Amino acid sequence: MIRETRGRTFIVIMCGGADRPIRSLGSRTPFEAAATPHLDALARRGATGLVRVIDESIPPESDSGAMALLGYDPLALYTGRGPLEALGMDFWDPDGFSVAFRVNFASWSPTTGHLDRRTARDVSDDELAVLVREILEQVTLDGPFAFRLTGFGRHRGILAITSRSVPLSGRVANTDPGFTCRGPFGVPVADPAPEPLPCRPLVEGDEAACVTARLVDQFVERSARVLERSEVNRTRRAAGLLPANVILVRDGGHVLPAPRPFSDRYGLTLSMYGQVPAEHGLARLLGARFTVARAARGQSDPEFFAELLPDLLADAADVTFVHLKGPDEPGHDDRPDEKVAAIEEIDAHFVGPLVSAAGPGDTVVATCDHATPCELGIHAPDPVPVAVAGPRVTADGTTSFGERMAASGALAGWRACEILPWLRSAATGEAR
Repeated sequence: MIRETRGRTFIVIMCGGADRPIRSLGSRTPFEAAATPHLDALARRGATGLVRVIDESIPPESDSGAMALLGYDPLALYTGRGPLEALGMDFWDPDGFSVAFRVNFASWSPTTGHLDRRTARDVSDDELAVLVREILEQVTLDGPFAFRLTGFGRHRGILAITSRSVPLSGRVANTDPGFTCRGPFGVPVADPAPEPLPCRPLVEGDEAACVTARLVDQFVERSARVLERSEVNRTRRAAGLLPANVILVRDGGHVLPAPRPFSDRYGLTLSMYGQVPAEHGLARLLGARFTVARAARGQSDPEFFAELLPDLLADAADVTFVHLKGPDEPGHDDRPDEKVAAIEEIDAHFVGPLVSAAGPGDTVVATCDHATPCELGIHAPDPVPVAVAGPRVTADGTTSFGERMAASGALAGWRACEILPWLRSAATGEAR
């Protein structure tokens, strides 16, 4: 009976969908070029805005973007991607010292000076599993330290180093030249160095950081020897493919965020459907139910959406958050037509059916966790469009979903972390 009174809230995240005008799309963004009748209808029915996910200088990642869109300010709470990733993988040691990092399985040729930070994105899940297993079996660290490693999503992974007796620190520089550290945030570098970097303490005299930097360099060197002689990489070279022969380390942290649990803050239950371990870690901290939601091998996105939607609609949570990956990788790879196609699939096969099935008391929020402009190939701090439609949201007169239209909406200039508290205030009759 309470559900019928206050309705549900669905937060739909189109990963990396926000962009800049692209010449090949007629100087339109992918959202503006895509046929999105359902997103446009959502915009006409509700309020829109071009909102900042973090601030003007920090490009969000999916985890900090999710934190913001759930009403928690990353500038106040974020402690680095590594800790959230490790917590989501159960790599975090609550009884000792832990430091964790996001990693890329990359390809490096000292002879040619060529570094491919993502190994051309073509490492299969099976190949990655073999490489991780070989490292776990053959690499050890000196002293009272242990490490855990996983790989996922073709070139991505998580590294955690733990000790029961020696403090560790995430205040170390990235070995991945594609990211620099700005406090706990990893900021993409537009023109990265063409080689892996050594790890170093960010603060002189920080003994825990010195120990950690030494361990990271030790791990990178020893794992590279294992990767170099792996049968996986011998086979890849023979097939004319790049070897995944070095691990790049970034976004370290040694402290978990301490957000107030979602139910305590809002008096609502939360369910999260996501693809990355960092989202799982965030869900654990917020007291949310987490479900891994990604397409199976060989499954198209429309097929995946058709399987996912009944689960979302049957979910008992007051707030349901779902992260859809589709537009992000075309943005990283400068494929604007594919980004348009990914957005159109989300509109036709996910947003349309979701809005049709939602009840009259339900609210739908459609937005992005960050921008991945095709012209950059990296995340940017650009604001992202948002549309919010529900029984307590007044239509603001905007007529379509896209960056330029959203800039004139009622929510323009807001920060992402303000949206959910505003909706909660509207539901309880309080002013923003």
